[in-house]
Amino acid sequence: MFSPLSLFLMLFMTGVALRLFNLLEKRHAERLGTFVFFVTLPATILISLDQVTFSPAAWKLPLAAWLVTIPLLSCAWLVARFLGLERPARGGFALAVGSINSIYFAFPVMLATFGEEGLARAILFDLGQTTLTLTVLYPMALQHGTGDASSSQTLRRLVASPPLWALTAIVSMKVNGLHLPDGLRSILTPFHWLTIPLASLVLGLSISIHALRKTWPLTSLGVALRMGGGLSIGWAVAALLGLTGLERASVLLIAGMPSAVMAVIYAAEAKLNEDLVASIVALSICLGVALLPWLPNLARLLVDLA
Repeated sequence: MFSPLSLFLMLFMTGVALRLFNLLEKRHAERLGTFVFFVTLPATILISLDQVTFSPAAWKLPLAAWLVTIPLLSCAWLVARFLGLERPARGGFALAVGSINSIYFAFPVMLATFGEEGLARAILFDLGQTTLTLTVLYPMALQHGTGDASSSQTLRRLVASPPLWALTAIVSMKVNGLHLPDGLRSILTPFHWLTIPLASLVLGLSISIHALRKTWPLTSLGVALRMGGGLSIGWAVAALLGLTGLERASVLLIAGMPSAVMAVIYAAEAKLNEDLVASIVALSICLGVALLPWLPNLARLLVDLA
């Protein structure tokens, strides 16, 4: 029987092979990603958070996402400016470094390592990251791009986000001591089960070897900042917030995750340097997958050290 991480890796490699041999393309990854975002992810949020009891420190996880990402985003922007990158490249570099791959990487790792308790912590961290993405990262991308997208799209994305509505609903229910009705849980559960497998497949389909070859030196620097810099800042943030146990492990692991696939979509909309963003995403994902066998033991060690 496959372990959750083995299944994740198998589906990821399947996606890579399908993209490499042109059996499926970027547009297929985008369609699957849209289905995950609008249908299965809200179901996962409702199901996972409904059955978890949070510690008093749980509210610190969304805050930790801001405290990790804002310094890293600022550093990436300054590095890009120091290197003399043009505005579309500068914005793309900062966007890729500041975007954390929660849904398609952190969620599977946390679920496989800590079960629903770990997945719930990852979802709470992603609450802060998603809000930051829509209110800071996406507008920044628009300002540095050459597209005609308006900043009002940010508000529409935030208001029309099904994961945000699902999170608001389930948190409100838990505050009032309520739980999902059994009938609704039965309907949502099959969609919840689809989130991680589909996310793994989307991740593999998002790998672009062509883009990676064109921007290798700058890409390597971006990945080092995203994963190495993110992990370093994550340590400082965990200490600052006094996090322990599973909350501490969640912040440290997610802070050092690869770049988010959604960064490529935002880069395309804003007309940033899409090749640079795609290559940072691709290389960071490949590095993350290479480290995958060691992540569960590292996560448990982080919990024990707290």
